[in-house]
Amino acid sequence: MASIQNKKRHQTPRTGGRLPPGLGLLLPTLLPFGLLVMAVILPGFMFESDQTASTIGLGPAAWPEAILRAMAVFCVLWIARDVWVLGAAGRQPTLSFPVEDDHYHFGKAIVGLLLIIAYGWSLPLFGFAVTTTIFIGIWCLFGGLRNLMVVVPVAVIGTIALLWLFMGLALMPLPRGQGIFDNFSIWLLRATGIY
Repeated sequence: MASIQNKKRHQTPRTGGRLPPGLGLLLPTLLPFGLLVMAVILPGFMFESDQTASTIGLGPAAWPEAILRAMAVFCVLWIARDVWVLGAAGRQPTLSFPVEDDHYHFGKAIVGLLLIIAYGWSLPLFGFAVTTTIFIGIWCLFGGLRNLMVVVPVAVIGTIALLWLFMGLALMPLPRGQGIFDNFSIWLLRATGIY
């Protein structure tokens, strides 16, 4: 009976087998280390191109490169924090499973997925500016924010910021919509200085 309890004490829930002493504590730190390696290595494979870089704007590779660099910086901070925590009295790493205070709402999840599908379907018809403004507004309302004096500015300013990020800096072509929505998109891009 005592040997069975000793075996259970040395098992981890993830692997179910024995691990060398101390390795069980280091396993969660391997996640940020792996992410760091990917963030450093992936740009060399993802952004090779025969095209010369544009002198206007940052170019299409700027956004993914910035995300990967930011991920690398945060992974280094994560690893440093875990190493410090592990060194201080042998405490557990910072990665842990979240404790759910409330039950999961499958209905809300399905509605959220349908909203995302509707957003993707609407982009070619109504354009990025109109569709994104409506999507952000509905998403805020869906998330529980009911004050229109907050929802409307968040949706409008958020859309203009995204337009500047993708079309102004990254030079990515986004759908302008059809008919009157195309005319509105062109007017908005000129008014905001993107065109």
